[in-house]
Amino acid sequence: MSRLERIADKGKGWSGRLPELMTPKTTAVLLSVLYVLSLVPLLWISRYNYPSADDYSIGSDCRQVWVATRNVFAVLWQGIERSVEDWLHWMGYFTSNFLMAVPPSTFGERWYALTAWIMLGMLSFSTMYLFHVIFVKVLKADRFLSHSISMLVLFLSVQCMCPAGRVEAFYWYSGAANYIFVHSMSLFFYGLLISSVCDSGKKRIWDLAAASFLGFLTGGGNQMTALNGAVVVLAAGVMILLSKSGKGRRALWIPMGLFLMGFLLNVAAPGNWVRAEDASGMNPVKAVLVSFYECLDRAMNQWTTWPVIVIVIAMIPLFWHMAGEISFRFPCPLLAVAAGYCLTAAMATPPLFALGNMEAGRLQALMFLMYILTLSLGVGYVTGWARKRLEARFPSPRKSGEGGRLSPEACWCLLGCLVFLVFGSGLTLVPEPHFYTFSSALTDLQEGNARAYGEALKERAQLYGSGQEGLIQVEPLPARPKLLYFSDIGQDPQDWENRGLCRFYGLDQVAVKKARE
Repeated sequence: MSRLERIADKGKGWSGRLPELMTPKTTAVLLSVLYVLSLVPLLWISRYNYPSADDYSIGSDCRQVWVATRNVFAVLWQGIERSVEDWLHWMGYFTSNFLMAVPPSTFGERWYALTAWIMLGMLSFSTMYLFHVIFVKVLKADRFLSHSISMLVLFLSVQCMCPAGRVEAFYWYSGAANYIFVHSMSLFFYGLLISSVCDSGKKRIWDLAAASFLGFLTGGGNQMTALNGAVVVLAAGVMILLSKSGKGRRALWIPMGLFLMGFLLNVAAPGNWVRAEDASGMNPVKAVLVSFYECLDRAMNQWTTWPVIVIVIAMIPLFWHMAGEISFRFPCPLLAVAAGYCLTAAMATPPLFALGNMEAGRLQALMFLMYILTLSLGVGYVTGWARKRLEARFPSPRKSGEGGRLSPEACWCLLGCLVFLVFGSGLTLVPEPHFYTFSSALTDLQEGNARAYGEALKERAQLYGSGQEGLIQVEPLPARPKLLYFSDIGQDPQDWENRGLCRFYGLDQVAVKKARE
C-alpha cells in the first residue's frame, strides 16, 4: 500500500471502514451465531423435561403397543387408528391427533427431552426456508441479507415469546405438536408452493409433490393454522385466476386443492360436533369481530415489547438495502399491512368460536408467532415501497453501498440497535430474570428448579415401572420451573390426569401424597 493510500485509508475513519467489516455475509454469520447461542440454554434445560397431562392420556395407546411389541410400525399404525377414532368421536384435526398420539415418551421417558429440539428445529428451518424462497428465489435479493432477517425474526419468535406460551410452545409435547409443529409445516408448505412457481423440470415436480403432501396434512392440523392456510390458498387462487399467466400455473391447483380437502375433512369431522356439546363459544360473527380486537389488544399491550421494537428497527436498513437490488415495486403497502393484520387476527377466530376465549398458552404462542412473521414482512414491504418511491422521485439517489456492501448509516444503525439491546437487556434482567426465554432457562437452571423437577419425575417414572400393584402414591414435586412445568397429577386417583397416567404405564391407581404441614 502506498503512502497516499495509507493516508486515504486513515481518513476514512470508522464510517468508511464499517461497511468493509460488516458485510452482508459477516452480518449473517454473526446473527446466526448469536441466535444459535441463545438456543443453548433452551436445549440444555430440556434434559429435565418430562411428559404431563395429554402426553399420558392421548399417548397411552401407542405406549402400550410399544411395550407389547417393540415395533415402530405397529406404534405408527396405532397412532393412525387413534387419529381416526378421535376424528369420529372428539376432534377433526387428524394430523394433530396423530402427532399427539405418538409423543417421544412412547419409546421411553428420556426421549421426551427431544421435544424442544424437534419444535425449535422445525420452527427455525421452516422460517429460514420461507424467507429464502420469498427474498432469494422470488425477489432475487442477497441471500445473506435474507438469512440475517430470518435470524432476527427467529430471535423475536423464540426469545421474546409471551411468557404464557413458552412451556406449551416448546416443552409440552401435546400442545407443541398440535400448534408449533403444524405451524412450521404450513411455512414449509407456503415455501414449496411459491418455489414451484420459480423452479422448473424435476425440481418443480418435487416442489409440487411435497407441497401436495404437506398441504393435505397441514389442512388437517390445528384449526387456527388450517383456517389461515385456507385464507392464503383461496387468496392465491383468486390471484391466479386474475393473472395473465394463470394458465401456466394450473399445476398449483393440485397442492392447493389437497390442502382445502384436508381442511374440509378437518372442519366437517363428526367428532367436532361431539366436542362442541360441552363448549360455550361465540357465534361466528362475534368471533370474527372479537378476533380483530384480540389481535389489536395483544399486539399493542403484550407483544410489542421494547426488544421487538429495537430488532424491527434493526431490520429496516437490511430491508432498505435489499430493496435497492430488486426490481419489484411494492405496490399498495396499506393493503399488504392490512392483509398481515387480518391473517394474524384470523388466528383467534377458531378458539373464540369453539371456546369463547384465548387463554391457553399454546393459542397465544401460535398467534404471537404469526404476529412476528407478518409484522416483519409488513415492515419489509413498507420499507421497500418507501425506497422505490424515493428512487422514482429522485432518479439518482445515493446507493446503499458498492459491491453489495451496506452503507455506513446502515452499519451504525445495526450497531446502535445491538448496543441498545444488550444494555437494555442488562437493565431488564435484574428485576425480571424470566424476561427472555433463554434467561428463563438460565434462571431455572441456576436456581436448581429444573434439576429438582427432573430428578423428582425421574424417580416417579422408576416407581411406575417397578411393577407395584394397587395405589401408588408419589411425593409432591419439589419445584415447578417456569419453562418446564405445565401440569401434574393430583391427590384424587380418579382425576383425568391420574387415570391417563395409569393407562400409559398400565397401573391400577396413582395419586400424589398430601403435602406435609
